Amino acid sequence: MLNGYFALGVPIGLMVLYGVILFLRKKSKIPYLGFVLFIIAGFMVAFSYQVLQYAFKEQDNLLEASESLVLSYPFWLLYIPLGVGVILVIINIFRAYKRIKS
Repeated sequence: MLNGYFALGVPIGLMVLYGVILFLRKKSKIPYLGFVLFIIAGFMVAFSYQVLQYAFKEQDNLLEASESLVLSYPFWLLYIPLGVGVILVIINIFRAYKRIKS
């Protein structure tokens, strides 16, 4: 799960999918694409949080064995998809609120 291609590739893939759906939303009149964007952003938050929790658990297990967690990428990179996902969820909630209010 902490493989760089998986831990960072899935959020990148979700961002590409988010961009494609966002482009389709701007070019078409399909009403539910905003909800699809919210689902993608929510999945990105959940996935990134799960990867972070797994990394912390592995780090704790290795610390008990007097070893350290060695990744092929910096540990702080795992926070970026989580932050981007949270920002996208907030944007989508705000967009939905504006749509419902008007």
